[in-house]
Amino acid sequence: MKMIRFPKITDRLIFISVAVIIGIVMSVLSFDYGPLEDARIHLEHGERILDYFKGIDETASLSPLHEDGTLLDVGKNVDYEHRGMNGFGGFFDLLSSFLYQYFDFLGDKYVFKNFLNAIFGFLLFVFCGLLAKEIAGWKAGLLTLIFVVLVPLTFGYSMNNPKDIPAAAFYLFSIFHIVKLVKELPVITIKRVLFLIINMSLLVNIRLIGFLVFGYLLLAVFSWWFLENYQKGFKKVNVKQTGLLFTKVVTICFVAYLSISLLWPYAQMNPLTNPIKVFIAAKDFRGFENLQLFEGIWKSSFDMPWYYAIKNLFIIMMPLHVFLGFFFIPILYYKSSKQNILYVSLVLFTTLFPMFLIAVAKPNSHDGSRQFMFTVLPMVVISALSWYKLWIIVPRKNIKKLVFGIMILLMLQPLKFMVQYHPLQALYFSPLIGGVSGAYGNYEIDYYGVAVKTSLDWLEENVGDPNNPPRIRLYYGSQTKIKYYIDQTPNLQYALSRRASSKWDYSIIMLAEGKYKKDHLNVNWSPENTVHEVKIDGITLCYIVKNDYTPESYLLKLQNELAVAPSVNGYLELGLTYFEKQEYIQSIEAFKNSLRMNPNNSLAYNNICSAYNRLKMYDKAKIACEKAINLRPDFVLAKNNMAVANNGISNLQNEVMSVNDYLTLGYNYYRLGFFKDCIITCEKLLKIDPDNVTAYNNICSSYNNLEDYENAIKACEKAVKIAPDFKLAKNNLQRAKKALVNKK
Repeated sequence: MKMIRFPKITDRLIFISVAVIIGIVMSVLSFDYGPLEDARIHLEHGERILDYFKGIDETASLSPLHEDGTLLDVGKNVDYEHRGMNGFGGFFDLLSSFLYQYFDFLGDKYVFKNFLNAIFGFLLFVFCGLLAKEIAGWKAGLLTLIFVVLVPLTFGYSMNNPKDIPAAAFYLFSIFHIVKLVKELPVITIKRVLFLIINMSLLVNIRLIGFLVFGYLLLAVFSWWFLENYQKGFKKVNVKQTGLLFTKVVTICFVAYLSISLLWPYAQMNPLTNPIKVFIAAKDFRGFENLQLFEGIWKSSFDMPWYYAIKNLFIIMMPLHVFLGFFFIPILYYKSSKQNILYVSLVLFTTLFPMFLIAVAKPNSHDGSRQFMFTVLPMVVISALSWYKLWIIVPRKNIKKLVFGIMILLMLQPLKFMVQYHPLQALYFSPLIGGVSGAYGNYEIDYYGVAVKTSLDWLEENVGDPNNPPRIRLYYGSQTKIKYYIDQTPNLQYALSRRASSKWDYSIIMLAEGKYKKDHLNVNWSPENTVHEVKIDGITLCYIVKNDYTPESYLLKLQNELAVAPSVNGYLELGLTYFEKQEYIQSIEAFKNSLRMNPNNSLAYNNICSAYNRLKMYDKAKIACEKAINLRPDFVLAKNNMAVANNGISNLQNEVMSVNDYLTLGYNYYRLGFFKDCIITCEKLLKIDPDNVTAYNNICSSYNNLEDYENAIKACEKAVKIAPDFKLAKNNLQRAKKALVNKK
């Protein structure tokens, strides 16, 4: 009988086994996460790119630049969004849209994209381990793999961040293959060349800052060449071989550069210049400006201190097991071969150099500097290698056990957080600042909508009703965060509404709405009628509020606030509230008050136009919309309201209006102070109803206001002649006669 032979348990086998388990767990857990703030624009960008390659639509190839070479701001309007997104190659977005055609059975588009996101996150973690393995062996690789998985920020975003995680993954892939190349020099294999070209080009396709790796490759090869020849005093330098070596490396960079355009429609329009054009434009781009809470102060994302990204990524959000490893980095240079020193230095450089550039250039940095997350993982690799080297060089077993025990103890803290607060891992804050409670009031905690999915889960479980689904709204940020979920369940109903609207049953209030109360240091507040709070460490991330809104109470509140502290936005809100109640006259007056404080407010003019349209005062609506468009030529909503006004003017010329229609229109003109228009409207009415006493009275009252008392008397005398008991007309007649006497 033959004995069953089990494979020998090696460090490599353990690494592979742990990696497989992590991959399976991450794939399964990805279904617990919802889309984040900018998920929609990335998903739609991928669909447009796919349509381009299918020959359906050319939108993805349009220029993302203004004529002066500056980038379009995707937040301005739909056209700018579609064109502006072309400044990104969008490989991951394209891949997701392409694969979804064949794997739609996994769920909604966003669900599938999260699943694919988790796979890229898993590969990112695996290659961190493999990079460490190249430097210090499989044990170091295994430790590094565990280290990076236990960084809650990157683990959480690995599930649903469609930009920063794929970019970080290809950044790590590129670094890995650069280190492999250096280890194989002076031989450069076809396999390594292909891996470098693919990864470097796709990295730039996703994030333009990926151009850095081109420099890393040249620096790495030069450093290897320098070390190889330094000890020989550069006396035996083979010029021909050196020239051939650098020619090969430069060729790799050139081919990688050309390859950037393969899956980037806009770059295909001119593969040599377009990527560089966008890169130069991105350097000076002033879009995506956000209001950020940092160190207890609200500031523009363009006004952050030079250390904003460094503090965010390497202190505030870094678990202690990684942070402490930073202090052991010098150990990596202790009794190490020149080759290992080179590898470690290269990896360290890929973190330190970008951070140096960020600190010096001070680019737009927002949302916890997540756009620079790619710099974090190489440093985590270095931290893990530092711990591993410390454990190796400690001579005594009991001290080794102590080092190992401290490391494990520190790793348990983020592990506990990740399990306890799943799926909110991305909202981890380091114990160095007191965790989430320490971040409260000092740093933005959930700017990206991570906790919205958890809020929706609670709503479906506790108030969901297929027979009478409650209306759920999210006022702040992208509506995709709730709409994708509600579209898949019959138990909840989606409500798109303004802050002052009453057309909702439950509202999810994100913590990031604290920026609307930025005058308060404590940005958390408990809205009235809160029925549930999503919390970490006792700190609320999302409030779920039940609606007890009444327009009357809200109007009273607004009026009281404006009486104490008048403001442009306050009057705009008051006008919108009146508009919702269909009290368009009061709405217009409120918008006019807003204009008295800011005469260049295009939104107020647009809202006035819309209110005039509702009142069928199309001539006045047209004037208001013209002013809105003059102030803001790309104001699409104002253009739409202008079209309504023009159609209304055209239709009124052919429309036969009823007596009541004329009376209503004339009265509206009168109430808003357009007395001549009121007279003209009432005179049109008298042509179809010559004995309408109300029309004569309104003409009389209008003339009184114009101080044309003789014509006022004539109109009111006709009204009284027709209706001798018409008291209002008598009063207006008496007023006109008295005013005429006083005038003389």
